[in-house]
Amino acid sequence: MHFATYALRLKNARTEEEWRELVRSNWSMECEFAGGDGRELLTTSWFMGDLRFETTDLSRQRWTWRPGPGLDNWRKNTLVIFMIESGAIEIEQEGASVRLNEASMLLFDASIPYTQTSAEHARGMILRVPKSSLEGRAKALSGREMFVLDSTSPDVALLRSLLAAAAANGERCSSYGATLVAEHLTDLMEIITDDLTAPKRVLSSDVTLRKVKRFIERNVGNEDLGPDMIASAMGISRRYLTRLFERDGSSVMRYLLQKRLERAKKMLTGGGDRIRVSDVAWQCGFVSAAHFSRAFKKQYGRSPTIFQNGGTGDTDEGMDRQTSPAEERETCLYPATGGAGHVEPVDGRQNR
Repeated sequence: MHFATYALRLKNARTEEEWRELVRSNWSMECEFAGGDGRELLTTSWFMGDLRFETTDLSRQRWTWRPGPGLDNWRKNTLVIFMIESGAIEIEQEGASVRLNEASMLLFDASIPYTQTSAEHARGMILRVPKSSLEGRAKALSGREMFVLDSTSPDVALLRSLLAAAAANGERCSSYGATLVAEHLTDLMEIITDDLTAPKRVLSSDVTLRKVKRFIERNVGNEDLGPDMIASAMGISRRYLTRLFERDGSSVMRYLLQKRLERAKKMLTGGGDRIRVSDVAWQCGFVSAAHFSRAFKKQYGRSPTIFQNGGTGDTDEGMDRQTSPAEERETCLYPATGGAGHVEPVDGRQNR
């Protein structure tokens, strides 16, 4: 249902300066615009009982948190539900990041600093729910973590459809109807904490990084493995993936190269002279045996052939050597040809 588009269909577009001021006053955020034409700066907001609805076009914008309680102290007194109609929005808060797509719903506490970055054609609804109205209904929602609701749950799907209908038509309904609907919607917020449809906690950056590394280790032989594939598999943006490794003092490609070389070393050590160097390169995702040999020698101080013939290979002269970005691209970005494209998920279950 195009609830935001329907709610915005008769609204007039704002100028960029008007929009920045609106974001400051309504949300205590600073707005920056990405490049590109055709942006529609449309928004509308209204109350239904104690619930504050706002449908808005967020295309190619980045909102950054500003200190303060917000107008009428709303940050202290409410929780926020984000519901996406189209496009994608990434929200980062306290080292955790979540990427919202069509049909996504997120609950979070806006009193904690956060940023939101929206892609092209991003539209949705931002709902403020008073914490006081949730007492006795959904006490678990008063925590400090972001929650993504389970989009596969029929109960959550029902709540979403009702919220979408309220977003599309609520501004024009009667005061009596608005109050009645708001009361029912507030009661239904208990769905969010139902044991059968418990929301998924957004992982901290440390936990996310561990999951990313585990995914890389299990798929290091996949010739297509790279930043885009990893980010997509983990449900995060490439930009956030890059920052995770930067905070760890490394990079995605450097870690991938390290794991490929470690796997190659184990294969050469355990396979004896029966395994060919070209097969090792292929099974570890290198573009060619020549590229593999250069990377291996730079890392371990000996070529794969000499290492293989030397037995255990206890002399790893180049173990601490840092590879250059060009070397990382050469050995990781360009896939080997003919290898299997199977992807092993983090939990070890096979993708179909």
